Amino acid sequence: MIDWLAASFDLLSLLQARGLADDVSAILDDLNGPVGACAPAVASALADHFFPDLFALGDPSRGRFYNWRVALRSGDNHVGLLEFGGINTIRQDGTVTARLELTGDGCRLYEASSGSDHAQRWSLLASLLGALDARLTRVDIAADDFTGQYPVQWAIDRYNDGAFDKRGQRPKARLIDDMGNRTGKTFYVGSRKSEQQLRVYEKGREQGDPESPWVRYEGEFHASNRRELLLDMLIDPAPYLIGAYPVLDFVGGIGERLRIATEKLVANCKRAVIHFRRQYGPMLNAMLHAAGGDEATLARLVLGTARQALPAWCPRPDDAAQLLTAILFAPVGHIEGQKGQE
Repeated sequence: MIDWLAASFDLLSLLQARGLADDVSAILDDLNGPVGACAPAVASALADHFFPDLFALGDPSRGRFYNWRVALRSGDNHVGLLEFGGINTIRQDGTVTARLELTGDGCRLYEASSGSDHAQRWSLLASLLGALDARLTRVDIAADDFTGQYPVQWAIDRYNDGAFDKRGQRPKARLIDDMGNRTGKTFYVGSRKSEQQLRVYEKGREQGDPESPWVRYEGEFHASNRRELLLDMLIDPAPYLIGAYPVLDFVGGIGERLRIATEKLVANCKRAVIHFRRQYGPMLNAMLHAAGGDEATLARLVLGTARQALPAWCPRPDDAAQLLTAILFAPVGHIEGQKGQE
């Protein structure tokens, strides 16, 4: 699956495709200057072209390489970026460029925004980018091992065996160890400043479930003067991950988005229940005494303390209602583990 995407593309062609051809010269002059009055309209045109009705737009702010940057948002979450404007954004052939970026959450929302499958959804975006002479600058490809058959230690052992060596050279590697506290280990192969890096980490534990066996293998690929990232990577990413790291030949296909969303929801629910019991358990006990065993009184007490806001991880309560109920009424040991391991 695609877990991060960044690409530059022909801004003028997109503006013309959106019916702004007559105003292109004035728009570019404005975007190259200090005011950027056209920035909201340009950002809206870009978002409507690639992601119609999917993301909200933040306010334009000054960028670094590009003059202007506008955040893509879903609720309160940052899920991507649009960048444009500035005299340094012109390619050698004269193409005036803009840039889009989707974070991992942005990629998941994009893929889930229609009923089409992975290949169809990403094929559409690849076609839109291809028509604008786009160049991918970064693509992250991830594969999930939900059952933990290939844990972080497996990757470390393969590294020590030389399975990641390139032309007889062993890439740099580092391990971020949780020292047994079950918050998740991460093993890196390669440098982030290079053309590619592999991250192997305990995704389930990172999401808050200390018992989760879920491990993610994630390759981060960057374009360079000697290597182009093909648009086909968006449509069929698995072969490129395996091609870069042949030792990962256990990757059998594209990760299942629904499965990933479910695993993340489980982890978040477990973490929320653990914190709720620890922080508010005594208060709930006091409320039980105050209610005198009367369920109607207890319900009024609970409703009186509830707020309209929802947790950031649970924007739609119906998605988590049954799961939260199952976890709340599970034995405490099932959630928190044995004593002394909290």
